Amino acid sequence: MLHSFTTRLRRILPLRTVIRVFAARAGAAAARISPIKERVYIAANRDGVLRGNLAEIDRALLNLPHPPKILRETQHPHEKRGSTVGLGVLRAVVRIFIRSYRIASSRLVIVDDYFFPIYPVKKRKGVTIVQVWHACGAFKRFGRATLEAEWGADEIFLKWVPIHANYDLTLVSSASIAPIYAAAFGQPVETISAAFGIPRTDALAPSPRRDAAERAVRSRLGLTDRRTTVLYAPTFRGADLKGAQAPELLDVAALHRALGSDYRLIVRLHPFVKSAMRIPAEVGDFVVDASGEPDANEVLLAADLLVTDYSSIIFEYALLGRPMAFLAPDLTAYERERGFFFDYRTGVPGPVVENTEALAHWILAKQFDLRRVADFAAASFDVMDGRATERFVTGVALPALRGEAIRIPPPVTR
Repeated sequence: MLHSFTTRLRRILPLRTVIRVFAARAGAAAARISPIKERVYIAANRDGVLRGNLAEIDRALLNLPHPPKILRETQHPHEKRGSTVGLGVLRAVVRIFIRSYRIASSRLVIVDDYFFPIYPVKKRKGVTIVQVWHACGAFKRFGRATLEAEWGADEIFLKWVPIHANYDLTLVSSASIAPIYAAAFGQPVETISAAFGIPRTDALAPSPRRDAAERAVRSRLGLTDRRTTVLYAPTFRGADLKGAQAPELLDVAALHRALGSDYRLIVRLHPFVKSAMRIPAEVGDFVVDASGEPDANEVLLAADLLVTDYSSIIFEYALLGRPMAFLAPDLTAYERERGFFFDYRTGVPGPVVENTEALAHWILAKQFDLRRVADFAAASFDVMDGRATERFVTGVALPALRGEAIRIPPPVTR
């Protein structure tokens, strides 16, 4: 039976994928021998640590009067998968087997990205799997919406590994984008909900907590003077995570000459990018590197203006009601390679510029369209009251830990 299964797979899939599928199914099968454990399995697949929604949920669970047992998985996207021979095979099998076992033996599983061990198996009854996703809104194409891309999954792969399958609930920021997520994940639209809110946005709601966090991050980054802060936070470039690179679109020296001593530039590279941005020595203390800051939302708090390209960070930043611009000289190529869910040129909440000179002119002119930002935020979020994490714990985590089915509220009416 086993030989027949692997032989059929190898005819259409690479050997490494065959190994991973087999290891996932074996781990799930082994878990079914024992009762489900009353625990939460939180798995991160972004940059090796719990961030954003996962960090907020983890913190809230620990603060309960009777905290549940929590098993944390901080898989790094750059981790070596091993070769298809010798010890590489063993490492791959053991890693996938263990993760699949943990999924099938935990009452509640929470992930915020693609997590392979979830998909090639039949979900165990009594296990609840929640996808909280790492990005708000629906900006760049993802999931099954990237099938036509060179780097996306193909139909043969999906037959054996139905990516983003087995979710009982997916959190989104607005009910208007639920159909997009349903199509991208191949899930019923009824399981896509904006009614709970997005946990990581709680820290951006006006509150003493937000004020304290802003003071703290400004202090850590040395931004205690009155200079205007401009955050440059581009997304990565590259066909895969291992080859992620920072774009070289911003002329830092030219921006410094144009803005003068009244401004500071905060640089926040994407977590997948491991090489530092080249900073000219002549700019002095104009540039502050915040790429190592653990919480991207805290960095947003330190920024008076945002400059990005195609990063979904624009959704969170819009909640602050502050101006933003888009440095996107490679828009045509990026749109052809990755694609968007809306017209980039008219859909983003700020001007699109092609060079540093135009960006500097926008900053110095100070003619910011904050109404456009506010409208974008209102359209992107159904719930913005700072209580999303609380709702998630009481409405999702605790019922799931009791073995109850999740009751997904109807969409929020405005």
